[in-house]
Amino acid sequence: MTQIKQFILLALLCFISCNLYAQDKAIDSLKRVLLNPKLHDTTRLAKISSAVDQSIPGSPGSEILNEMMAEIALENLKKTGDQELRKKYSKYLAAYYSNKAGAYQMKRDIPEALSYLDKSISLFRKINATDEMNYAIINKGIVYSQINDKQKAIQCLFTALTYFEKQPEENQDGISYVNSTLATIYSDQKMYEKAILYAQKTIDYLTSEKQLSGDQEFQLSEAYINCGTYYLNLKLYGKALINLNKALLLFRKAGNTSSTSICFNKIAQVKMEQGKLQESEALLQEALTSDQGEVPKAYAYITLGDLFYRKKELSKSESYLTKGFEIGKAARNLQLQEKASELLLKVSRENRNFEKALEMYEFQTKLKDSGKIEASKNALAQQQLKYDFEKKQLHLELNAEKKEAAKNNWLIALSGALLLVLSGGYFYYRNNKQQQEITVLEKDRIRQKLLLSQMNPHFIFNSIDNIQSLIINGKEETAISYLDRFSRLTRQILENSGENYISLEEEVYMIENYVSIQRLLYKDQFDFKVAIENIADAGSFFIPPMLTQPFIENAIKHGMKNKAGKGEIKVVFSHTDDRLLFEISDNGTGFSNENKASGHKSMAMKITRERLLNYAGGRHFEVVSESRKDAEGQPAGVKIAFEIPYIYEN
Repeated sequence: MTQIKQFILLALLCFISCNLYAQDKAIDSLKRVLLNPKLHDTTRLAKISSAVDQSIPGSPGSEILNEMMAEIALENLKKTGDQELRKKYSKYLAAYYSNKAGAYQMKRDIPEALSYLDKSISLFRKINATDEMNYAIINKGIVYSQINDKQKAIQCLFTALTYFEKQPEENQDGISYVNSTLATIYSDQKMYEKAILYAQKTIDYLTSEKQLSGDQEFQLSEAYINCGTYYLNLKLYGKALINLNKALLLFRKAGNTSSTSICFNKIAQVKMEQGKLQESEALLQEALTSDQGEVPKAYAYITLGDLFYRKKELSKSESYLTKGFEIGKAARNLQLQEKASELLLKVSRENRNFEKALEMYEFQTKLKDSGKIEASKNALAQQQLKYDFEKKQLHLELNAEKKEAAKNNWLIALSGALLLVLSGGYFYYRNNKQQQEITVLEKDRIRQKLLLSQMNPHFIFNSIDNIQSLIINGKEETAISYLDRFSRLTRQILENSGENYISLEEEVYMIENYVSIQRLLYKDQFDFKVAIENIADAGSFFIPPMLTQPFIENAIKHGMKNKAGKGEIKVVFSHTDDRLLFEISDNGTGFSNENKASGHKSMAMKITRERLLNYAGGRHFEVVSESRKDAEGQPAGVKIAFEIPYIYEN
């Protein structure tokens, strides 16, 4: 290592020493190790990785250490050819990606967190580091849970759990980690019995161990306090106290004052629910006297506010709740703000402080609206991330297949001169097979292009602008209704993009959500109707998702263009002679000479035809379009019809 690099490294270490939990001796040891020119870089990386684990997550010191780890790993990956060393350096690079994801998660930057976790998982998979890969998958589940996508969160966790349970004796720590995380997710869904089941599995494993590490002791403490909270929510106060007192003993033993304060708070809540208000107040006052952070203190303030509200001492209640509320705002902790504002609204009403009550009511309304908008943004961010990642993968696979196909073309030409006819036939067969794989990949790319087109940015931003306009104009109920539909539509497209078939009932529901947003954008210039004919149960028919949307969009965008008077669009799904038919008609301006059989409908026709052929395995499907005429022979709209491939399940 050069003298310049040593100087920079020493300066960085001096800064880092202010941000680590470790003692001074540990920091001095790290400095000596990193500055020793005789040590191998794998030893340096091991020490840096250990220091990152001991540092405060998201702190400047932690981030500097993490960047150093990535720099050393990347530099060695560029110059070393040894496979074992490359595997080690790749592990540290993947760990760097995981740490970056954690830092972005703390900043609530979900797209970046998911992006870095995908990089980490991909790299771990590449070097066959399956244990580390599944821990990264667990962390991905936690991030999905953070944006309330419980379905994807649970899917990630059970993927990891299935892997760990193949060798349960060797992977008890991983199984325990998954169970503890699952308990938290089920609790968020208010499924407390199931949460207790998984939390108890963690407790049973850790208490069976003869000796626990520091991390395991903290995990056991968390499992006890979580389990106690679940029992509190179920009003099983005796079991709640047993678990909370066990957590309190462990946190006190570890000298963790912040978690000790939270334990006092939880026990005080149990006592309060039991009607033991004096004991509850004493515990909360003790929690406030301990050396702790602002957030645990805020929880104590809010619980004291609840206690004095029950005692009808409204002035004290309002004082404590206001303190907790202000800390929650400063910390951007929505849970604290929500709880404090809810109680402050009640207290202000009973105290006849109507100005304060109105302030809390308006705050809660904004909190709910911002939560819905944030959910829509997060769902959209997930869709974009998924599309970008799959597009990149498809591009790489397509290029690889084309290069391989080109190579095989040369082999075919060469084999004609040098090899027997049988060898030439073999290479021809191989080339033909790869061309088929390229065709499948191209069809998948067309399908992805269609799926992304369902939610183009112009449509999204126009929708949000119109919803905001409704709110500004005082039409809150209408705005919330449209926001709910927009959120549901975003989630439907995100979930259905990975499915080959969805029920006709779900397709109709998605169409109605889509058109309701479009009617808002077009200021109700047209009426819309969906009819289902000769179909008793739309939930038994399964069709390719979002197959009909391009034609509905065309009917709105082009059929209603320059339309005088009220527009009408009608969609009919009918079942006749074992054929499922789709028909859409409008009373618009019809086909003009410029766009007839081309223009606005050609791209949608092409993509839909490709999807129909892909699902039907080459069977011919015809898309029929015709202009409608009125009694005087003037254009009176367009009608388009085609057959939809389907699966019937009774």
